[in-house]
Amino acid sequence: MGQDVTPEPWRGTAVSTALGDRLPDAVTTAFDGEHLEEKVGLGYLLVTSDPDGSPRPCMLSCGELLAPDDRRLRVALWIGTHTCENLTRGATCLFCYVAEGIVLYMRGTARHVGVLERHHVDCFDIDVSSVESDDHPGMPAAGTFRFTVTGQPLESVVAEWQERLAALRSL
Repeated sequence: MGQDVTPEPWRGTAVSTALGDRLPDAVTTAFDGEHLEEKVGLGYLLVTSDPDGSPRPCMLSCGELLAPDDRRLRVALWIGTHTCENLTRGATCLFCYVAEGIVLYMRGTARHVGVLERHHVDCFDIDVSSVESDDHPGMPAAGTFRFTVTGQPLESVVAEWQERLAALRSL
C-alpha cells in the first residue's frame, strides 16, 4: 500500500545559516600562526572572480593565512598571480573553511596591505562582511582538503611559515 516517505537523515536537511560578520573562534584559532607543525597538510579554498566573471580558485595553507582579529583574514599570495590581480580590484571574494564537522563560508572584500619581498608574496586583508555555516546533519564534513610535503623536511616548512607569518603579522 503506502510507501515509507521518511527521508534519509541527510536528504533535504542541509541548511546554510547566517552567523554574522565575525570570524568564528574555530577560524581565528586555525589561523593564529601557532602550532603550525600540527597544521601542515591542511588546505583551504579562496575563490575570487576573474575580470570576465569566471571563478578563480586558490588553495592556501596555514602558512599563508593569518587572522589578526575576528573581522579580518590576512592572506599572503605569490606575487603576480591571477588571484592577486583579482583581489587588487577589490571585488567580493569567498573563503571556505572546512574542518571536521564544520563548513563555513566567509565573504568579504580585499585590501592590499603590502608586499613581503623576502617571501615573494603580496599581502591582502579580507574584511569579512558575512559568515555562513553550511550544516549537513547526518553527513557532517570529515575534514578539509589535504596536501603532502615532499622534497623538504617538515621542520623547514614550519620554520618558513613561522618567519612568513611573523612578517605578515607586522603589516
